[in-house]
Amino acid sequence: MKIKTSLSFAALIIFNLSFMSRGQDVPPLELTMKGDAMTFQLKSFDLAESWILQQSTDGVNWTDLVPLEGSWDIVGFGVEVDRSALGIGDLEKVFFRAKKFSRNEEVKKKYLAALAKWTESNLTSYSYLVNSDQGMIGYEARYTVIDGEVTEVETILAWPPFLEPPPSRTIEDWFATVASAIEQNAVVVNVAWNSGLGYPESGYIDISKMIADEERGWTISEVTPLE
Repeated sequence: MKIKTSLSFAALIIFNLSFMSRGQDVPPLELTMKGDAMTFQLKSFDLAESWILQQSTDGVNWTDLVPLEGSWDIVGFGVEVDRSALGIGDLEKVFFRAKKFSRNEEVKKKYLAALAKWTESNLTSYSYLVNSDQGMIGYEARYTVIDGEVTEVETILAWPPFLEPPPSRTIEDWFATVASAIEQNAVVVNVAWNSGLGYPESGYIDISKMIADEERGWTISEVTPLE
């Protein structure tokens, strides 16, 4: 029996441990067993990826099982599970593969809809208040934007005290922050979009569990059109 694979799949036939793939950039999926403990390991080193373990009894129809998570204990991605927890019977009649997926597909749809709403508003001159924190750094500031360019930044609060003003950011820049997180397949992208204008009213982003102090959170309020 042959299993169809693509650049987004890594497949393994369990009963004879033969790896079947097509495409040079498909990472190998390996299985080790100790009793009923099954450890699946996918040797991909791109922690921006997301993979889920799937099983099949015929190599055609596949069922999602559990995500393969990045870990310091496992090279690449992997998961250790009990055979009974997966409901696996005869190993000679089951196939496994890892499938790549985008964890932020729903976020992307909402982002595109919100961006379209903001673009339709044609609001290019406005002021707004933002409260932002990233790692050990945070600030509250009021921005004035004229014709799409930041013309004034009023620092209200900063911790620790800034030697320079907070970064110059338009509403479009906050949209870009969300877009970048989606593109990097961030492990957490939680955004609340303003119902009227569509801008990212509040959000929290964590790019990777393996990187400390890169998490970012913010709230945007008092968006006021200017003449």
